[in-house]
Amino acid sequence: MEGSSPETYAEQLIRTVLSPIELSTSFVVERAHRIPTRSLPPGSAPRPFIMRLLNYRDRDAILAAARRKKDIQLDNARIYFYPDFTAEVQKQRRQFSAARVRLRDLGLKYAMIYPSKLQIQEGDRSRFFQTPEEAMDWLDHRHPG
Repeated sequence: MEGSSPETYAEQLIRTVLSPIELSTSFVVERAHRIPTRSLPPGSAPRPFIMRLLNYRDRDAILAAARRKKDIQLDNARIYFYPDFTAEVQKQRRQFSAARVRLRDLGLKYAMIYPSKLQIQEGDRSRFFQTPEEAMDWLDHRHPG
């Protein structure tokens, strides 16, 4: 779909699927490419598409717009936007999975702070946890069950 200029395609895609979105006047996709893989059968999910943006503020605006919009479709395929973290950061964040599932079940708002700190919003207070054990201990004490 991206043709001979994946960067131009990515810029147009973002403006189309996330419209309305406020991007900087210098919005540029520096590099874009698909993840190399073997040939996939027709009808399978599209391969991941990686983009490097010139400006981190544009990245943040894109991620925020994608979170607000929630369901993003293109040609009957769901599109997801994720920041690209190193394998080590992904591993550290994954350790909070059990706590995040429990927080979702309890309806508590949370966020992962870079690189791997969990923030829990409870009323007007924010609590920060460096390790998954700290978060689970707090959950066990505060919300047993």
